[in-house]
Amino acid sequence: MILLIVKIVLALLFGLAGVMKATRSMEQLASAGMTWVNEYPESSVRIVGILELIGALGVILPAFTDFLPVSTLICSNCLAVVMVMAGLHHYKHKEFKNIVINVVLFALCAYVSYCSL
Repeated sequence: MILLIVKIVLALLFGLAGVMKATRSMEQLASAGMTWVNEYPESSVRIVGILELIGALGVILPAFTDFLPVSTLICSNCLAVVMVMAGLHHYKHKEFKNIVINVVLFALCAYVSYCSL
């Protein structure tokens, strides 16, 4: 039951973040607190958003469909890597409060990965 709740939380958080990055303008994202988008090409931000959305779907859909259950392991690992990279970016820019969020999301991804072995 706890695993399912963690999967749902991850899917919601990464899904919403992915949709935002894939659909909103760079100005809207920057004003929402994602100031890092100004440092990267718009296409890179869109790709990150689409990949986060795919990762979110890959984490949650097998729990309900039992289709490709290995995708949970793959996607949770990939999302964990995204959190490591995000944490390094925040560390580089001395945004230490954001690193806490990255660590928590990384831990949740690692938990899902471990339980998916």
